[in-house]
Amino acid sequence: MADKTGAGDYGTLNDIAIAWPTESAPPVVVSIMSSKPAKDAAYDQQLLARAAEYAVATPT
Repeated sequence: MADKTGAGDYGTLNDIAIAWPTESAPPVVVSIMSSKPAKDAAYDQQLLARAAEYAVATPT
């Protein structure tokens, strides 16, 4: 697993990850970014967690 996160104004959060489920399976790449309209908006870690869960559970 490789992972990089970030954050900024407007409640912006982002995460990109690469996971190798098994040696024979291709890697899974997930990239998620969220942002809100107010400059001082709070971060929503659960939003990124739910989006990641959905992304890896959705068949390709």
